[in-house]
Amino acid sequence: MSAFGPRPPEFDIFYAAIEKQTGQIVAIGESAPGVLADASERTGLPKDCFELRKITREEYERVTG
Repeated sequence: MSAFGPRPPEFDIFYAAIEKQTGQIVAIGESAPGVLADASERTGLPKDCFELRKITREEYERVTG
């Protein structure tokens, strides 16, 4: 425990936004809404152009490697 209270738990669930047309991962992160917003901002496409998929910490680290 730190001086500021207990540390938040670490989660092993991350999200990937995959462009439906190309199948390419466009954005990944810990927040599903944030990942979709990031993907939309990066590509200029609406959020419904992406498939949201849960990925493990191992997949996250492999992609961000």
